[in-house]
Amino acid sequence: MSDDEIELNLDTQARRLSELDDIITAALNDEEPAVDLPETSRRQSYEELTEYNKQLRLERGWDEVDLDQALTARQREAWEEWLTKHRLQWRSSDFLAVGAAGVIGLLSSWFDSTIDTAVRDRLRNLTETSIVQNWEAAGKRLPVDHMGPGFGGRAHRVKSAGHDLGRPIEALRQVMQGEFRGVRWENGIPCAVACDGFRGPMPLTEAALRLSQHLLADVVTPMSLPIPGMSLLYESDSEALRKFALHAYSGLGNGTGWNLRSGIATPSMTVIVVEVLMRTYVHAEAFHRTGTAKLDWPEQRRRTELLLAAHGLVSAISLGKVAARMAAHQAVGDTVRVLHPSHIRHANIPALLRTGTLAATVISDAYRASRIPSARSWDDLVVSTAQPWQLDLVDRFEECSDSYCDLVLPLRDVD
Repeated sequence: MSDDEIELNLDTQARRLSELDDIITAALNDEEPAVDLPETSRRQSYEELTEYNKQLRLERGWDEVDLDQALTARQREAWEEWLTKHRLQWRSSDFLAVGAAGVIGLLSSWFDSTIDTAVRDRLRNLTETSIVQNWEAAGKRLPVDHMGPGFGGRAHRVKSAGHDLGRPIEALRQVMQGEFRGVRWENGIPCAVACDGFRGPMPLTEAALRLSQHLLADVVTPMSLPIPGMSLLYESDSEALRKFALHAYSGLGNGTGWNLRSGIATPSMTVIVVEVLMRTYVHAEAFHRTGTAKLDWPEQRRRTELLLAAHGLVSAISLGKVAARMAAHQAVGDTVRVLHPSHIRHANIPALLRTGTLAATVISDAYRASRIPSARSWDDLVVSTAQPWQLDLVDRFEECSDSYCDLVLPLRDVD
């Protein structure tokens, strides 16, 4: 008994039932049936049924086996839904694609400082352009650039809310009121500082425009802008967090710290490259296999899994470089030295965030698949099939049939 014979028999029986249904419908409507119902022996073995079906298919011209036609619309919908319950297995090419993404992540992590230096030098040339100089002129004498005691130095942008993209409301409020506000720590005691004498007050629209121009002019400088939220760490009660925020942003040299360019913009290039590579591979492979680049839900789940593996690999490599820097820094000299906070810039924060969102999507897809009903067991199918034949009406019909046979058959024998 081969799988081909089973499919052939199922398809043939479905076609025969469809013909029977058409004959019954025609009889009820007093119409001539389109086809005659072939007669068969009452009982057939599986081999006899198979041979009969093959001969019937030759007579009817049924060349193709299409099991989908044997299903009703509801059954077909349930079947397609059940297929989406199972995740697709990875192919060998999938592992190669993830490996290629890992190579890109390895190269970007290995040369991240070189890439950031090249980007920094390119952006520095923009400071000499007329448009950036106009931005600088429009943003002069704003309270966010206060450089008084406790707020000056190379890392002054991390010491207040004015240059923190994570605190735009406070920055706008200071520009609108023309007053600088910050927190200065003296002997472990926070002191609130407020200074006026700057440009202002001004309406909201003008304040937003001038602040935007000021920040755009600062973002292309070597020190760039701090990571959003870093000023909150500098104003926190923890001395360790304040030192971390200050030294991570200032770095070991001008522009070598953890800032918006080195921590987000430059690593985002790697995330974009990996994203484009994996998506192109998945859709191109689907187009080669099915003739369309559109993905169904199981294929989308597989794409999400591949993206998660690729970005997770890039994230692991970047964190590995941070750990390697830590080990190398502590091994220098006779005494153990503390890791400089600026080494955190080697961690690919955008890849870590993307990995987290993809992991949440994979979990959500798995939960959605678990809500799809499972296939019925053979025992359930047998019980559901046998139930109609266990009704009282069937027993009464069989009793009537037996009575009829007991009455008619002897009379026929007499004739």
